Amino acid sequence: MDILALQQQVAIYRDENAYKRLFLHFYKGLIRFADTYVRQHEVAEEIVSDVMLKIWTMQEALTGIRNLKVYLFKAVRNGAINHLLRNRHYTTWDIDQLAPEAFVSAGTPEDETIHRELKHRFAEAVSQLPPKCQMVYKLIRENSFTYREVAAILDISENTVDRHLSIAMQRLGAVLQTYRHTSR
Repeated sequence: MDILALQQQVAIYRDENAYKRLFLHFYKGLIRFADTYVRQHEVAEEIVSDVMLKIWTMQEALTGIRNLKVYLFKAVRNGAINHLLRNRHYTTWDIDQLAPEAFVSAGTPEDETIHRELKHRFAEAVSQLPPKCQMVYKLIRENSFTYREVAAILDISENTVDRHLSIAMQRLGAVLQTYRHTSR
């Protein structure tokens, strides 16, 4: 999908089909991202809808955005933070989707039990990461952002992104190592 071409069609020609394609392309990822901040799916949907509506109303100013994906995630982050500041619910974090499937292949009932246990432990370990580490981990591992994009979204340097991810990987690696020793 050529995001830039769609972006220009929306900005210059007010093409509703191009807007719909952009909306559908980014919507689910933005919802998951907003959900990690606000932990309320309906609120996440509202924040994302507001951001997507904003890009429609930007008209030709939309052509000035160099990386729409980063812009959208940053706008959703800002919207989520504003919501949290207004409602003072910013002490909880939710990690509901992680993929430890790569570590264990389910097949037998015993494998499935091990798989569920590992998935639970891994999700728990991610939820115990410091908030910035957690956010960096999710953006890079789940949403496939680059270090540069994450740095732009979170307003931190690429070195800080690297440091947060290193901390996250060390802690998650320790959990997996502990699991391997206890499951023998």
